[in-house]
Parts: sequence; structure tokens; C-alpha cells
Amino acid sequence: MKAIDLFAGAGGLSLGLKNAGWDVDAAVEVDKYAVATHHQNFPSTKGIRCDVRDVDWPQFRGIDLVAGGPPCQPFSVSGKQLGQEDLRDMVPEFVRIVSEVQPNAFIMENVKGLASIKFKDYLDKAIEDLKALGYNVNHTVLNSADYGVPQFRERLFIVGLRYGVFKFPKPTHGPGRKNAWVTVADAINDAPFDTPNAAKVVYCKNPILRKSPNAGMLVNGKGRPLNLNLPSLTIPASAGGNRTHIIDKDEVLLKYHASLLDGGKANSGIVPGCRRLTLRECARIQGFPDSFDFIGPKSKQYSQVGNAVPPLLAEAVCRSVRKQVEKRVLQVA
Repeated sequence: MKAIDLFAGAGGLSLGLKNAGWDVDAAVEVDKYAVATHHQNFPSTKGIRCDVRDVDWPQFRGIDLVAGGPPCQPFSVSGKQLGQEDLRDMVPEFVRIVSEVQPNAFIMENVKGLASIKFKDYLDKAIEDLKALGYNVNHTVLNSADYGVPQFRERLFIVGLRYGVFKFPKPTHGPGRKNAWVTVADAINDAPFDTPNAAKVVYCKNPILRKSPNAGMLVNGKGRPLNLNLPSLTIPASAGGNRTHIIDKDEVLLKYHASLLDGGKANSGIVPGCRRLTLRECARIQGFPDSFDFIGPKSKQYSQVGNAVPPLLAEAVCRSVRKQVEKRVLQVA
């Protein structure tokens, strides 16, 4: 069962595919550091460093699965949400590639924003275009934490099968389920030593106060203090500096937040006892094993982690697709 991974990045989706039993035949990515990371961790996969628009896709006919996450910036709430007006919008390219490769199945992943009211017509058109190619298409938004990832991270998955209607895997973790959510503490408790994050945690001169200590702004930057007893907030691709989330074991910021709510004065200077996540801690929260090596400058490594599809979430979806595709192949045989 062979697959190709488009917009592959460091290889979060490739790792999920591999762990679900797929043979990742080729991976296409344009960023040189992400390509180096992918090759380091998947040496047997044909790594193609180029724009997907420059590949001769009919050469891959016979591949069972086309998978990939087109750039999410056109639809992300953290960006300008220009959609199809954004030059980085590659959803039409994904549709074109599926039409030229004609796989038995496809998986497209993107941010939850693509499924919002703002882009409803755009998403509906893309799904209709995929259906017109002969696929039964299903889509939903999944939360990574519900599949064993120690992180609240919602992602849209669009899955198409030539035969049968795809059923998404049921959540395995969370309240009322067999397994509890994996927490930040679970994830980073014995993380391997890594170079400390140099970005200091500094009190805001003029704090923006909200009811939740994880909202508003108590410190400089967009990193937030994490509740160690819950999954993490989403690890952003912009992590590495002061947008990196914060470990506050002594709950200094929680107490500070309560003080501000009671009318206390704002503090200044470095927050005592707080630090920002290391790269390896971010990787663990994203679901990468410690053996997974990241290549390039530290800032690029953080970006690779934050841009990735959480491997455990990818594995759950890819395993379900594989079972359904295999079932049809055996029926035909």
C-alpha cells in the first residue's frame, strides 16, 4: 500500500502514514530545512524538493493514496484569511494532483478555519470538484487531544475513497472515554535535555486582563502559561521566541493574574520561576518521538514542529483509510 505525501514539511504526516502501515513512496516539500529533516528521518522515501506545481504527477499513477496538508496560512485565524486570494493557496493544486494521479484514496488536512462560515462556499466547491473525480468524500474537524496527542489542536480532514464511504476513527482519549487526555506533564516529564529556550518571560508593562490567565496578555509575546494537568494549547509555527508557551510550575502567573483581578498593581521585569518550552518539549507535545531529528537553525526547527500534522492524529486517520482501502482491494482480488 503506497502513498505520496504532499507539502510534507518535516514529516508529521509521513510518520503517521508509516506507523499506520503505509509505504511512503515520495514526499514533496519546498523548504530546504524541512526537506533535510524529512530525508534524515525517512531515508528510503524519495524526497523531492520543489514546488508541487513543477512535478510530473502522472508518473505516480498506481499509487494507492495521495495525502497532504496544503499551506494553512490562507485560512488560519492567526493570518489575514485571504483564502483563494492568497498566493499560498494550494487547495486547487491538491485537487489537480488527485485528478492526475487517480489514487484509490486521498487525505487532505488543513486548519479548522477552512471549515468556517467564511470559507464555506470555497470548501464546498473543492469537495464538489473532488467528488466529480469519482470519489466519495467525507470531512470533519478532529481534535488531536482526543487521539492521544498532549495538545488541543483542531484540524480539518477531507478524505475521499473510490469505493465505499469513509468513516472517521472514533476518539480514544478524553472525559468519558477509555483513556484520559495526555497532559503536558505526561508529555514533558522525562523529556531529553535540550538547549534552554533563550526567550525570557517578562511581565507586560501594561497587562491586558481577561477572566482566564491563558487569555489576555500578562507577559510579553503570545506564548501562554500552560496548565500542566491538561493537554497543551496549540504549538504554533512561530514558536522559538516569545511566542513559545510557558512552563510555570510554581503558578507564579496564575497567582499574579488573581492579584490583578483583585486590583493589584502590575509587576515589571523577568517573571521568576518561569521558562519557555524547549524544542524537544514542543516536539513531544506535538507527538514526535525523541528519536526524530530536526535539521536547520533552531528557529526553523521550531517552525517544523509547529507546522507538522501531529503524527498520532495522522496515524489514526491513515490507519482507518488503510483498512477500508485494503478491504476493497481484497474484494476485487
